[in-house]
Amino acid sequence: MGLFILEPKSAAHVPGTVLLDQQAAHSEAVTARLKHGRGTNSHIVLAPQPSEDPNDPLNWSPMKKLRVLVVTYFGVIIHGVVPNPILNAGIVQIATELHRPVTDIALLSGYELLATGATGPFASAFARKYGKRPAYLLASIIGTVGVIVGETATGYSTLLAARVIQGIAVAAYEALGIATIGDLYFVHERGYRVAVILFILSSCSNFVSIVAGVITTNLGWHYNFHLMLPFAALQTVLFVLFAPETMFRRKPIYDLDTVGSSEDLQQLAEKEAKAQRSARHVEKTGLHDPEDQDTTTTATNPTTNTSTAVETETEKTLTHTTTIESIQPKKTWLQEMAVYNGSFVDDSMLKMVVACVAILFNVGAFWQTVSTGLVTAWYVAVAILSGVLFAGPPYLLSSAEIGYTSVGPFIGGLLGSTVCFVISSPLLKWLTRRNKGIYEPEFCLVPVIPGALVAIAGFLGLGYSLQNQQNVYVVCFTWGVILFGITFIVTFASQYTLDAFRNNSTEIFIMNMVFKNFFFYGLTNYIIQWYTSGGPVQVFGTLSGITAFVCLLLIPLYVYGKRYRSFWHHYNMLRILRLETDHLGADGGH
Repeated sequence: MGLFILEPKSAAHVPGTVLLDQQAAHSEAVTARLKHGRGTNSHIVLAPQPSEDPNDPLNWSPMKKLRVLVVTYFGVIIHGVVPNPILNAGIVQIATELHRPVTDIALLSGYELLATGATGPFASAFARKYGKRPAYLLASIIGTVGVIVGETATGYSTLLAARVIQGIAVAAYEALGIATIGDLYFVHERGYRVAVILFILSSCSNFVSIVAGVITTNLGWHYNFHLMLPFAALQTVLFVLFAPETMFRRKPIYDLDTVGSSEDLQQLAEKEAKAQRSARHVEKTGLHDPEDQDTTTTATNPTTNTSTAVETETEKTLTHTTTIESIQPKKTWLQEMAVYNGSFVDDSMLKMVVACVAILFNVGAFWQTVSTGLVTAWYVAVAILSGVLFAGPPYLLSSAEIGYTSVGPFIGGLLGSTVCFVISSPLLKWLTRRNKGIYEPEFCLVPVIPGALVAIAGFLGLGYSLQNQQNVYVVCFTWGVILFGITFIVTFASQYTLDAFRNNSTEIFIMNMVFKNFFFYGLTNYIIQWYTSGGPVQVFGTLSGITAFVCLLLIPLYVYGKRYRSFWHHYNMLRILRLETDHLGADGGH
């Protein structure tokens, strides 16, 4: 038992467990010839191991990876984040202009979320089969059309159509953004990048409310769409030109978190040794482009040179010939920018859609889906309520002033994401060293507990500050405390899922998105009435209690998590129901 994580009775490798720290594990004899990180990470065994193919996204240069990620994150902001909160601050003003009840205007966001949730499984299946590039590009185009419809809307029905179209576009960027990190980066590199995208998906919406409130007050709500259009068009163009496909067919042997027995590692080490013996010859043939090589993936332990000192000329010739025949030439820019790159899996899209639902048989997936979905829903509930409670007595704020109240949660989310960004990698590496170099995904659950405590304190503080009609700055501060805690919960729970069940992570994140968006829709139907009839203490006291309950469930998940991962590996319900999809084409992304 390592750090209170119970070991399974079987000695077989458990998917998700990674021999990450070579020095702490004293595994040099087995892992020395595998690829390692650079500099301070030279003792880190890269997981998954990159293939020898120069087109493998894991082999891309750091700048190329960053460029793809920035363009994708830009899409997450424009098409995944901006649409939902763009009308929240002006909800009362828009209701007055359109002569509709406030609840109807709140439902505009609800229908958008409903469209996102309903579209999510199909967006996922499409991306799994044909790649993330066409899925993202289609979402950018649909999102831009939604903006155009919104800026031309003159009545409630047209505005509703715009929100539904935008909701369809949100699905791809919200569901696939985290999985794209798995396409491009290794296990030890993912943590703070997950924190960044979750900051974008949660806290950035508060900044949108700040800007949208000012625009609505001074220019009218139409200008939210007018000003959004050029950014939507720009992101679409940038994606066409600078974001190649990130999914890649990589042999399962390279996935050290799904293989990992000593026999598997030895087999891969022998394969790497052969590749090293032919490296100089391959470089002379021009198969590798040094401008496109990721320097973090080419480092191997220098002790490997001793194992290849004795080699016959016949072996050299055979190895060189095999390498030249098996490695594909580097794609040209035009080839990389192709929208269609063939089919990555042979399964039907319907099968993959059903698999998204069936993944909820996985206990870890179910907990992550419900826990992160609920706490994120609470944040949306507060955002919707802010447009109503600050417009009435005792605050009587304008749309612009209501937008300014989002500064509190924006700062709270920013601070939370910054702390997650800073502590994620060092904390997990420290726990790995304490565990004799073995990384367990359950380590990601440790920071969830302090995050839950902070969020619960924030909910209770917000309820009592509103009940006692405290100064608006006090209310905004407690709102910010909530976002600080929620950021911790969502960031590390999501990273746990990404590492623990990587082969099923797409299905898990899709169902997480479906659950929270459907739940969001339900909240928009009753949250205002509940607040009006029950009062702030009842509402936020209930939310804090539910948050405490779902977060306490992580304790048995932490202790028994490795045993459960072993159980799921042998009794995978997707496999039993014949819903498991061909993961070979998507290994890089899950």
